Amino acid sequence: MKRILLLSGTGEGPLLARALLATGFQVYATVTRPEAKHNLFGHLLDARTERAPRLSVEVCGFTEQSLAEFLGRGEIDLVLDATHPFAVRITRIAQTICEHMQMPYVRYERPDWVPPAGTHFAESYAAAAALLPSLGSRVMLTIGAKQLKHFASLHGRLTLYARILPSPVSLRQALEAGFAEANLLRLRPPFSVEQNRAMFRRCNVEVLVTKASGREGGVVEKVTAAQELNMKVLMIRRPFLFSPGGSQGRSWVTTIEEAVCLCRKLLEDTALSAGE
Repeated sequence: MKRILLLSGTGEGPLLARALLATGFQVYATVTRPEAKHNLFGHLLDARTERAPRLSVEVCGFTEQSLAEFLGRGEIDLVLDATHPFAVRITRIAQTICEHMQMPYVRYERPDWVPPAGTHFAESYAAAAALLPSLGSRVMLTIGAKQLKHFASLHGRLTLYARILPSPVSLRQALEAGFAEANLLRLRPPFSVEQNRAMFRRCNVEVLVTKASGREGGVVEKVTAAQELNMKVLMIRRPFLFSPGGSQGRSWVTTIEEAVCLCRKLLEDTALSAGE
């Protein structure tokens, strides 16, 4: 039975795991926070053992060294990278280590979403912070607590609100970035258009800052609500780690069906090459 390391952390993680299990693979999934294990994979795991047949989920974050050591044990046959489109560090690590170790690698990335005309764009968090003062003075940031540090210099000049996960880590990161607790909305997605609209109204914000995290990331509901309130939208573009037409791009897929099919094909090709 072939074993797949599923680098997860988004809502598509359990969907991919379920599809891989249905195909007959054994799945070892990882997330970076304990609450993600419960919220994403809890319904697939036995409540007592926190395991399921052919599926295990662990909380861990890999470095180049730890991933190389883990794959070096010979317990994994393929890496399926389904981390967030903005999780640049782990994707680069996985690509580098898999290429060095000649380990089959598949990158699943949720499709991007084209926002409406009039949307403002920035290529990075720093660029967004530089542009923000020209767009308005009351701002809602929905970019994740970890990235709020890029906007810390704007306190005092602008009124900044941030929506973050209700976790101790997220709260600490927001406070370290200079945010007052009164300006933090500690809530767990998903959010409907109506919920977003109510939050934006309550905070009386003029500008929404968000990431190009795709339809599955809730960006459509945020932007739609902002549009209805005649707010300006500043969207941070995705980082492009490789071209879909390049050699690594041939292992890049955007649907769960494509991911499962490519995993199967790469493992079959590997078995043929090894004479299995």
